[in-house]
Amino acid sequence: MTLRVALVSAPISLEERYGGFAGAGNTEPTFALVCLAAVARREGMDVRIVDAAAENLSIEQTAAELKEFRPRVVGISATTAGIVASGRLAERLKESDAEVLTLIGGCHVTALPEETLAEFPGFDVAVVGEGEETFGEILRAADNGGTVPGDLPGTAQRQNGRVLLNPRRPLIDDLDTLPLPAWELLRGFPGSFLPSPARMRRFPCASLVFARGCPNQCRFCDRSVFGNKVRSYSPAYAVAMATDLADRFGVRELLIEDDTFILSAAWVREFCARLIAAGTGISWSCLGRADRVTPEILQQMRAAGCWHISYGIESGDQSILDAMRKGESLARIEDAVRWSREAGLKTKGFFMIGFPGETPESLRRTKELALRLPLDDISGMQVTPFPGTALYACAAEYGALAKDWRGMNTLSTVFVPRGFTREDLERARAELLAAFYFRPAVLLRKGMAVLANPRLWVPMARAFGVLLKILGKRGGGRAHRRPRDRRRTGSPSDENAGKHE
Repeated sequence: MTLRVALVSAPISLEERYGGFAGAGNTEPTFALVCLAAVARREGMDVRIVDAAAENLSIEQTAAELKEFRPRVVGISATTAGIVASGRLAERLKESDAEVLTLIGGCHVTALPEETLAEFPGFDVAVVGEGEETFGEILRAADNGGTVPGDLPGTAQRQNGRVLLNPRRPLIDDLDTLPLPAWELLRGFPGSFLPSPARMRRFPCASLVFARGCPNQCRFCDRSVFGNKVRSYSPAYAVAMATDLADRFGVRELLIEDDTFILSAAWVREFCARLIAAGTGISWSCLGRADRVTPEILQQMRAAGCWHISYGIESGDQSILDAMRKGESLARIEDAVRWSREAGLKTKGFFMIGFPGETPESLRRTKELALRLPLDDISGMQVTPFPGTALYACAAEYGALAKDWRGMNTLSTVFVPRGFTREDLERARAELLAAFYFRPAVLLRKGMAVLANPRLWVPMARAFGVLLKILGKRGGGRAHRRPRDRRRTGSPSDENAGKHE
């Protein structure tokens, strides 16, 4: 009998993930699931994907669907915000079938493997680090009627009442050896999945990742899964992935979610040339670093169908960027946004509020930079010291961190640096968003975008409504007043539990 395998994302609702932003939250599919599903199918397994996060399924709904399928192995991919819900789901599955093998993977368990298994008894095995090869070995062992080897590299398991962490598995050098993602196993793909309205232009769309690893040393980023060594699909294979989406599913828009798409100028040039030659007509957006772009690269990207690029700007204070080891100058950030505009690309800037060492002056500089740059959109997030980051290890030195795993979504305030309160930070974020978006030129551009593409009306209206809701909660007074001594971060989670996909 063919082994039944289910792959699941954490069953957390849009409200749990996005809080007040839920009305404008994205429902992009979990890329890890389609990659792992392709590995399971290559092993000859009967595979089902339940993308509970994207489908907004509850724990009960997810458990009921899995009970109907009756899998022998269930692999759950969880962010930090979703680890509590994933643990509860695993317990429900065990209640229905004590023999089911439950796996947990993702950045949270990779950063805290022993703590995760100790806290959530429903998980049998933690897949630590890059998952494909480890997952394949686990499936082969289960298919042969055996148990997972206790010394399997890339896993953490319970043995004799304690958690044993095995050595990490070497990273996959050649990503082209992996099968094409199993998009067909996503229910309703691609029409049922939508990104943020700021990154939508054509329908249907799909998101994917062409590279793993990051060479940068930002203290707020987690590199525990893929490390610092950058490995990419070849440009030919990346274009084959795009062509597969266009030919089989009619996808017209790609969201390239590499942490930094533009690491190798040679790779980008070849990718753009091959994409043009393929004649798919796909348009696309990506994420980039200011110190990696040039006017020439941006123009080549535009010619190949790129229309939007997002930059992690973070702060308008150079001393904050330096302390966080961002490795970029404000001058270069300004150049990159200007060059992008000159190349005909829309731009978005990611900003964060509440860094260690933050002051009213640094918050003022951040707002001034956001208003000065020719950006089309911004995102205002709260600094979140995720497990696995350098900032997590030292957060207590700079302020108060509430280790409420469920609140670690970059929108809730779980870290409050000394000299501020939670209310100060949330007010500062609201004022940043209001100052940027309630300008006549920005409102006019948004209105013109909706007129040019009527399908944007509903998501744009939802996003605007969410913005008004957040601004309505910002409270009175000025955010950039003298910091107060009283500091609050909210109550720790009663689950006593620990951004990760």
